[in-house]
Amino acid sequence: MIKRLFFVLLACVMCLFLSCSKDKSPFTDSPVGTPPETPVSPGQGGTNNHIYADSLFFVQEAANIIKPLSAEAGTYSSTPEGLKIEDATGEINVNKSETGLMYKVTFTPAKVGGNTLTSYVIISGINYQDKIYNLSAGDSIATPIYNANTKLVLPGTGKNNIFDEDGSCKKVGISINGDDARINLAKSVRNQGIDTGATAEVKLAYRLNDGSNRALNGLNVKIYFYRTAKEIPQYLTDLLEERKTTIFSQNLIQSSGISGSLVLAGLSVQRLATRARPPCIIVVSR
Repeated sequence: MIKRLFFVLLACVMCLFLSCSKDKSPFTDSPVGTPPETPVSPGQGGTNNHIYADSLFFVQEAANIIKPLSAEAGTYSSTPEGLKIEDATGEINVNKSETGLMYKVTFTPAKVGGNTLTSYVIISGINYQDKIYNLSAGDSIATPIYNANTKLVLPGTGKNNIFDEDGSCKKVGISINGDDARINLAKSVRNQGIDTGATAEVKLAYRLNDGSNRALNGLNVKIYFYRTAKEIPQYLTDLLEERKTTIFSQNLIQSSGISGSLVLAGLSVQRLATRARPPCIIVVSR
């Protein structure tokens, strides 16, 4: 009886020793205490609501189609207007999308009871702020915004970046710096020869020394100009107000504290306008 009890105690001690010597979870290669990572695809729900493998995409010389992480049946939609996305598959044609913008993509599963997911994606490029520029206050330069983030500087400035490659902006009197895409608004207005009106809408063709590998990119540009703010027509002031809830910006995105989840600050109760292009650049003399 005593021998039997001894062997039982010895077996228990050996088991305890073996379990303590392990520093890995028996279910994963993660350290003990680290929960196994389970990929979250559309329909699974959870906090990591990533529809795509990344959130930043660049135009390329070759075809550039981005597919969702999951092939689950459902429908996809996006806002603002400009993202070339297939409703049924969620595939994004980067090269045919409006660049320099952040888009909200929503996936609605076909399965009853499935979870609707949202992700924010950026198609790399430049944009300009929608605002009224007052020349008398020294507000005479429109500075490009890179990748929907006003805090970013253009990559590779002075290193093979090209703006207004085909001279379309220059032909209509829009004065753009070929190195950094800054628009000289005062000179652009003087080039028009009149004090009230608008330039033609033209394509600003450019190449950036970034992840696009200097693939041809473009942005439609148009400048409105008036003597005073009182002369600005109502449809343009309405457009400026709409753009406040149209243009998503990384500066407005704040972390919710949950891994993989992004919340757009201040947009929960505002109507989202549809069209985000061309940027609404309005210049007044005084």
